[in-house]
Amino acid sequence: MTPPFSDFASLASLHRELEERFLQHQDALLDSDVALAAERLDGYEAALRRHLEAEEALLLPVFSRAGRIRGASPELFTGEHQRLLEFLARFRAELRALEPESAGFKRAVLRLLDAETTFKHLSHHHELREETYFFPALDSVTDEAERRELLAAFTARVAP
Repeated sequence: MTPPFSDFASLASLHRELEERFLQHQDALLDSDVALAAERLDGYEAALRRHLEAEEALLLPVFSRAGRIRGASPELFTGEHQRLLEFLARFRAELRALEPESAGFKRAVLRLLDAETTFKHLSHHHELREETYFFPALDSVTDEAERRELLAAFTARVAP
């Protein structure tokens, strides 16, 4: 995990770490290693859930102090969190249905990768919204002491 954070904007590095975990899952898919792909997807999902739950429990309540920000409502963030998790549930089901010995295996993997591309677009747009609105707003409504406390609590919750 990334070293201690000094401001909320620096949390963007966690997004890169999550992206890398998802890419490792996709690497395993490309290698036709369904078991490893599933294991890596499970690990990614666990890390993402910790991240999303920590945002919702610790950061969204503080974010509300910034007032309404067009294009960055708390409901938008939580709605996107829910959609991301729904995609992952679908991917798990599709992974379980993959049969490497079947004639349609490669096409099934391609369909899954296509769906995962849609997921990655949603994830990317969500991360951009956080990095553009959410993190700067948190930095603006907290003083240094509160920021340090929240960042430490957040980091503790997202650690494996």
